[in-house]
Amino acid sequence: MTCKYNFFKVVMDLSKRLFAGIDVSLKENQLFCMDGDGHPVGKTRKFDNNLPGTAQMVEYLTGLMEGSEFDTLSIGMEATALYWFPLFQTLRTDPRLNALQAHILAMNPKMVQGIRKTYADVDKTDPIDASLIADRLRFGRLPEQRIPDEDLLALQRLTRFRYHLVQHASQLKNYLQSMLFLTFSEWIRTRPFSDLFGATSSRLLKLFTSAQDMQALSLDELKAYLTEFSRNHFSDVEDKAKTVSHAAQDSFAIPKALAQEVHFMVKQTLQELDLLAKHLKRLDKRITKHLAKITQPLTSIRGIGPVLAAGIIAEIGDISRFPGQAQLAKFAGLTWRKHQSGGFNGDITPMTKTGNPYLRYYLIQAAQSMVQHNQEYREYYTRKFKETPRHPQKRALSLTARKLVRLVYAMLSKGQLYQTPDIKATQPTNQEVSSLPLASSVPTQTTEAKSHGIAATRGKTKVKARRLPHAPKNSAKPQEHARGHSAVNT
Repeated sequence: MTCKYNFFKVVMDLSKRLFAGIDVSLKENQLFCMDGDGHPVGKTRKFDNNLPGTAQMVEYLTGLMEGSEFDTLSIGMEATALYWFPLFQTLRTDPRLNALQAHILAMNPKMVQGIRKTYADVDKTDPIDASLIADRLRFGRLPEQRIPDEDLLALQRLTRFRYHLVQHASQLKNYLQSMLFLTFSEWIRTRPFSDLFGATSSRLLKLFTSAQDMQALSLDELKAYLTEFSRNHFSDVEDKAKTVSHAAQDSFAIPKALAQEVHFMVKQTLQELDLLAKHLKRLDKRITKHLAKITQPLTSIRGIGPVLAAGIIAEIGDISRFPGQAQLAKFAGLTWRKHQSGGFNGDITPMTKTGNPYLRYYLIQAAQSMVQHNQEYREYYTRKFKETPRHPQKRALSLTARKLVRLVYAMLSKGQLYQTPDIKATQPTNQEVSSLPLASSVPTQTTEAKSHGIAATRGKTKVKARRLPHAPKNSAKPQEHARGHSAVNT
């Protein structure tokens, strides 16, 4: 969040200011009003969380303002899930409230939790929550609110939906592996295919009920299946057929009735994954099309395509609300707290992860892609990987994402295209975004795409999923950071 504050002027008479706190829920909204001294104004009232209920709320508030000595109105609400947004937009655009010059603020729930701690043994009820919101308004020192434009809000909904689809696909794959161990145990243990859920592997798992059914195939029959399913992709199909055959022969045998039911679940899950992949493909095209409406420099970075750039930009919004790159990193949760007491310094400090999970996800994904396609970041990742033997991949990737935060902040705040260190040394001035074409026209180095593992399609780059150097397969998300090397600030 921003560190700028709107301070009430000293000359302002708070006794003439009406503070209205709204506790938002799915069905109804609780409204509590108080004056500048903290005294309740009227009783707590309920209004339906719909358009007619909001109209009644506005009528009630305007009535309070007209029938009293209040000359200023402040309205606050918690930004709870998505229930608050329609209410906020309706109040913000209401002509009666605009005539009163009402100040409307959507609060981070942490702001309300903070003031709750100042009261001893306060109950957790909707009316009390509304009163705490009103009291937080009365206290002042409120963050400056910046409302993103419609294009950014729409883009944010798309990129967040994509995040949830990717997480759902990951959960399905994890669950599928546990089921597959029953029917194809060696398929999971030895992994005859680099991509367990690739086209060839999936079609074989859909075709054969269990490893025992696959054992009945001759080597030539298995080679024919592999050639057909992979579209003749394997350079040595006979060697691959032997590997798959050995995996089938070495797998555990389970009762046929159980194998049939497990196979049914495996097929259903694989079909759902195929459907999710199609949804993601269509969604990526829509995100790319929407990003074209926004002028931005991030797609000039080799390794960051339209989807990753959209995810980062949609969550950051207006970069000017962050005083520096450290505040942006804190907003993303890419920070590490020190663990020190006396002469003791902790070797392991977990990542805070208290910020925006969507921004953190897209930054880490972008860092992983840049390690593959950007020499500067690949060298940085490798150097951090070698600094410690404990959690090297997670540590190196999270620190690379932290380094990326500094780059993103500099590019967005200065409006500059990305330049490699050697070019930057010879060209002291950078081109500003104000003179750039729209995002869809920003160069993405498609001419060298094939040599760097990027599939160029229709003027954009699609990054192939490849394992990081030195990184183990199926590595976990970055969670910890080993201290002792001043790595965060390098």
